[in-house]
Amino acid sequence: MKKWIFLFLAFAVIAGIYYWVRQNLRVNLPWNEPKFGVVTRGDIEVPITAPGLIAPNKWIEIKSKASGEVIEILIVEGQFVKAGDVLIRLKKDNEERSRDRAQAELDRFKAMKKQADVGVKDARARVTSAEARLVEFQEQGRITEAELKRITDLQDDLNIQLTRQEAINASARHEMNLAQQKGAEAAVKIANYAVDTAKENIKVQQSGVDSAEKMLEDAEERLRETEIVSKYDAIVTDVLVNVSEVIQGGQSTFTGGTVVARLADVSTIKVVARVDEADYGRVHDVSPLGALPEMPSGEAIAARTAADIETRSGKVKITVDAFPDDVFEGVIERVEPHGRLNQGSSVIQFDVHVVITDSQRHKLPLGLQAQVEFTVESVKDALRVPSEAVKNFEGERGVWVVTKPDPGSTDKYGKRFIPYRFGVTDGAYTELIAPVGSAKPLEEQQRVYTRLPRKPNEDN
Repeated sequence: MKKWIFLFLAFAVIAGIYYWVRQNLRVNLPWNEPKFGVVTRGDIEVPITAPGLIAPNKWIEIKSKASGEVIEILIVEGQFVKAGDVLIRLKKDNEERSRDRAQAELDRFKAMKKQADVGVKDARARVTSAEARLVEFQEQGRITEAELKRITDLQDDLNIQLTRQEAINASARHEMNLAQQKGAEAAVKIANYAVDTAKENIKVQQSGVDSAEKMLEDAEERLRETEIVSKYDAIVTDVLVNVSEVIQGGQSTFTGGTVVARLADVSTIKVVARVDEADYGRVHDVSPLGALPEMPSGEAIAARTAADIETRSGKVKITVDAFPDDVFEGVIERVEPHGRLNQGSSVIQFDVHVVITDSQRHKLPLGLQAQVEFTVESVKDALRVPSEAVKNFEGERGVWVVTKPDPGSTDKYGKRFIPYRFGVTDGAYTELIAPVGSAKPLEEQQRVYTRLPRKPNEDN
């Protein structure tokens, strides 16, 4: 209890001394001293910042069409490879056996195709034989028909009595010949059907040959794929297999094969910045026309004036924590047409692709977090004051300028309030447009208050 009484008395003594000093010695304490600024000319830029990650032009997954054991890995993370460079080698045994089986299957189908070709020739020969036999019976039919007609005419016209047996024999020979002709005609049709069947068999065997050739091509390609090569000039970001590991090829799995490495095409690098929906409109207005989504009403945008196009330079500034003293230049490449819900919040964000054009871009590693600064408003060579100098007084916004104290006044500082209209502000500086009313405009190097002076006995 005594401790608290002692603390209370000490606080009361300190407060009393402070009050006596202020009332009797008229001392201005440091925190009551005013602060000043100066009217200057300069540029004001209003930025919007958005976070993003350094990314390559595109990511590349390397998969093998071949299956087999990894026997040699020729790359490491961070290595730059060119198109055609060998990345990984696999053991060839399995794919060589597959190639040999495919070759044997092709040889078998080619042999069957040759047999089918011979079958067509044989069927055509049987057609020729059947047609010749038909012609033979047709000629014989003319003879038997003539013989039968001769005997019938002799009986009817000359009233020559022939033996009954001769007439029966002539008629029987002719009927037999007609039956033989029908049999020969059927044989011709059957032979033609055999030709058609043989031709269809050729098509079947040719299809087998084509399929076997394709299988052989695939097998040879997989054999070549036992040497996995890069198709791009790119940097290796991940090696995902080890020596002695057995991988599955793309022909034997639904997933397209084992991913053995990942590469990054760094012909250009960019930042994919995520812009909040509240800032989307202002970023849209400074983006190049070619970077915007191609909406059906885009003709109206394309018809903008040259001055508007000039504001759409798309230039941005990029900063990273890894190089705090550096500012990298970039340009907006593409604004995605649809927003995405930011995980863990209700904010919709839009991805804006920014190509880094700075000559020092090679310093930036992939995956590094970056801040992209979009300049959405700016004025050049503006008359400006520090933003802290903008004050409210009697319902108006304006600036307190430094003046001489009034004659006879005990005040150390003089001041006068000038109502003003303000323009663009970036938080540090505010643009001066014009005074309100008849006040004289501010001039360069004119002193203004950023913190007003207070009298020694003025309450805080």
